[in-house]
Amino acid sequence: MDTSLPEILLPTHTIDQYQPPGYDIHCHSFYELYFFISGNVSYRLEGRQYTPEPQSILLMAPNVLHGMKYLEAGTYERYVLHFTAQALPPETRSFLLAPFHRRNGCEPYYTNAAEFSFQEQFEGLLACAKLPAEIRRSAERIALQNLLLLVVRMSLQRQPASSGENLPPVISEVLAYLNENLAEDITLDDLAARFYISKDHLNRLFRLSTGTTILQYVLYKRISAAQQRILAGDSAAVAAAACGFRDYSVFFRAYRKILGHSPSSDKAEAVAH
Repeated sequence: MDTSLPEILLPTHTIDQYQPPGYDIHCHSFYELYFFISGNVSYRLEGRQYTPEPQSILLMAPNVLHGMKYLEAGTYERYVLHFTAQALPPETRSFLLAPFHRRNGCEPYYTNAAEFSFQEQFEGLLACAKLPAEIRRSAERIALQNLLLLVVRMSLQRQPASSGENLPPVISEVLAYLNENLAEDITLDDLAARFYISKDHLNRLFRLSTGTTILQYVLYKRISAAQQRILAGDSAAVAAAACGFRDYSVFFRAYRKILGHSPSSDKAEAVAH
């Protein structure tokens, strides 16, 4: 997956029939609006599994670990929008982004969204790409705000749908602890002692729930958080230290491996914008 900074926003409409094995777990530093059209797939977000229905919406804030897998071969159609908070006017930013943030420990997921005409709004946003360069950026920002206002209206009229599953209590507690202490030294030994569970059982249960190991989860989260800080103006060294990396060379290698580019590339993007 391309986890570089979108050019303010990046809408896509995708139809494919590919069937990869397992979940494609990843994490990124920008917002994601996922509008499901058709297919038989499963989505996993922070350990909770969602089987999206046609005309359903998933809202993901930055740094949410998520991934999709096919449940059977067939056509999979969806619209996806990636965007940064900087794409929105400061005076409306918190209002338009509020629906993306967790409620009751679950990611915001809405079903039966057909009445809100999201597909038409997405197509309008995609059509902005054909406009002359001198007005394209302004048109995209206006279309983005219109789409997000629709999300706000939906969130005020509807309650988020349940994922249909409950995480094991110990995993919920571990996830909350990890997200509150990402910058601290975290080891399996310490976690096992803190939550009164063997290391092997904890890691096995965590992997079953999230699709990845505890150490990989922490690494994804730290890299995503560091990217967010770099895009906000921090130096790579400051971002690395603030996100729990004690060795810059370890941070640099992990950054390139997970994101596919160096911290300096994102620093240049931040300066350009």
